[in-house]
Amino acid sequence: MDLYFIKVKARSKGTAEEIVGYFFGKTNSLPDFDFLVVPLRYSEITDHITLEENLNDFREKLEKAKQEVKAISGVYDVTLAFLAYLNNMLNRRGKIPLGIEFSTAIKENDTEVLKVIIGDLLEEWSPKMEVFVKAQGMLLEEYSSYTFLEMQEDFADENVAKTYGRADVADLPEVFPVIDPINGSTITQFDIGDIMPVVILNPGKYEKMLREKFPDFDKDRFSVEAKIISKELIRVKGGNLYLVKVELAENLLAKSLISPALKILSDETYFIKKRRQQSTERKESSEKYPKTIKVEIPSTTGSELLISFMTTLLVTGALLIIIYLFMK
Repeated sequence: MDLYFIKVKARSKGTAEEIVGYFFGKTNSLPDFDFLVVPLRYSEITDHITLEENLNDFREKLEKAKQEVKAISGVYDVTLAFLAYLNNMLNRRGKIPLGIEFSTAIKENDTEVLKVIIGDLLEEWSPKMEVFVKAQGMLLEEYSSYTFLEMQEDFADENVAKTYGRADVADLPEVFPVIDPINGSTITQFDIGDIMPVVILNPGKYEKMLREKFPDFDKDRFSVEAKIISKELIRVKGGNLYLVKVELAENLLAKSLISPALKILSDETYFIKKRRQQSTERKESSEKYPKTIKVEIPSTTGSELLISFMTTLLVTGALLIIIYLFMK
């Protein structure tokens, strides 16, 4: 688990308010958050937001609801006050310790603990709130797949279609960078020759070759270290995208369409993590199959024994002569 996402809905009879929002962060790290507070008389605005939504749909519906509330004079002020209150509570509680508590509860699949933690955070805003929670942990590769799906509308742009139809691009496998939404770097910060972790989305006609080099490329956890060989700016209706060509292996290129707004897992973070994993695997392998050192003592030949015996006789004879001379 690399990331956690906690969806929250809460209702207070005391203040006659409904609260909906989420906590989102890297495992054992401080959480980001976004919430909306509406008086119960406007609760129909948030009724369509359920805890069953996936990450992207939940955030999209929350944002639309916020825009709707902002159009009602004075109502969004309550949300601003709540966000300030929540930030203050997180600072008092300690954001990183809170992130560790969230991560531990999600790893142990303990929803009740999450309810207690979040209920404590809301206690001073409105005591004894009715709190509903649903959480999920995910890998960076899984989050990257979600992000790729979000970008599908951009792919329909005519400039993208024209670019993808080019002879040097059309048949290449499609990949997408591994996204780190908290500490990542934008594609503009990556240079030609840099290493960028990617997930393989569509192998195309290169599936056989990819399976020979990366047998598990279509697994959720699998990412590939790709070397950037070109970056090209593509203008679309919503702004700009980058067409990036990467080298997955010798004589095997791939394409990726990347928004400059995305935060990509940096090579430094990725390689530190990978080196630790490899070190752990080597250690476990060493413990499972301990190395043995065989010491071989060379056998002694007959001639070596004869030489040793003759040397001993000569030394003994010399000693006897010296003793005899001194005793005369």
